[in-house]
Amino acid sequence: MSGRTFTLAELAARLEGELEGDSQLEVEGVDAIALAGEHQIAVVLDAAHAAAARASAAAAFVAAPGLVLDRRPVVRVAVPRVALIELLELFHPQPPRQAGIEPGAFVDASARLDPGVWVAGGARIEAEVQLSAGVDVHAHAVIGRGSTIGPECVIHPHVVLYPGTRLGARVEIHAGTVVGRPGFGYHRDAGGRQRRVPQVGWVEIEDDVEIGTHCAIDRATFGATRIRRGTKIDNLVQVGHNSDVGEDCCIVAQVGISGSVEIGARSLLSGQVGVADHAVLDADTRVGAQSGVVGHLAGGEWIGYPALPAPRARRVYGLLARLPELFREVRQLRAECAELRTRLAATVGRGGMEPPPGDRGPVG
Repeated sequence: MSGRTFTLAELAARLEGELEGDSQLEVEGVDAIALAGEHQIAVVLDAAHAAAARASAAAAFVAAPGLVLDRRPVVRVAVPRVALIELLELFHPQPPRQAGIEPGAFVDASARLDPGVWVAGGARIEAEVQLSAGVDVHAHAVIGRGSTIGPECVIHPHVVLYPGTRLGARVEIHAGTVVGRPGFGYHRDAGGRQRRVPQVGWVEIEDDVEIGTHCAIDRATFGATRIRRGTKIDNLVQVGHNSDVGEDCCIVAQVGISGSVEIGARSLLSGQVGVADHAVLDADTRVGAQSGVVGHLAGGEWIGYPALPAPRARRVYGLLARLPELFREVRQLRAECAELRTRLAATVGRGGMEPPPGDRGPVG
């Protein structure tokens, strides 16, 4: 339980919904339909969950208008999934923020920390770093020289921001992620040895971006590797140097983005997508799991390796499952055609029929 109690009337007002049932019934929390207890409310996301709701022990429900449930109280809302977010935030508010520098933290004398910053023990803030108001830096995070962190950012434990990293406002970076490591750029000399290409750019992450655990975002050779406003990145994602990820994109776990890639706004890359260097994805491009992206993708849905427009890919992969059967049919047809050619040649040789014009042989 969350320790907070609300009447259904209060919840209906918060959710801007219409209440059907006892307005003074009190609920102590929100949970999944199958887990909710007799003092909790559950959200029925769509008609597919209606049967489960009727078997639930929940005291009340939140559901869309017209969805038939049983006689328990219901708060009717236009978009149940948004209501679920609001209920979770209501029953599980964030704990109060701390401020100040804990013992054991290292803060260079040249760093500038605005009021309200919190730096946990074991964190390291290097020279010429700027931390804006409301920034949280958790234990054992490292903020490299000359980095700038906008207001209300949260840097979780063991995050490393290499020198010169730039964060906008309300950026959250989860444990173990590394931002600003030199890009993976090498050139073989005349002797075949690999020489590193100096990476003298930086990483710039705009407002309201969230980055999961154990991600790697490489600094640019020149200029910036950019993650633009509102983009959400899951765990275990690689973003190569000089790439530009547009606004409000969603990058799911284990995606690998090579260098100098451009990804348009609102694009979705599902799990384990691989993107080759210099690829360009237009705005509103959706790439299915384990797809391979090479070159340019127009907006819309793409799947497969290499990625194809989804309707075509579904036809292709539908045929792939039938390849053994199709191969047997082709082999049989070839054998039948060979037999027919043999019979035709034998008939022509006995003078039984004229050969086709193309088979008359040389003239004269």
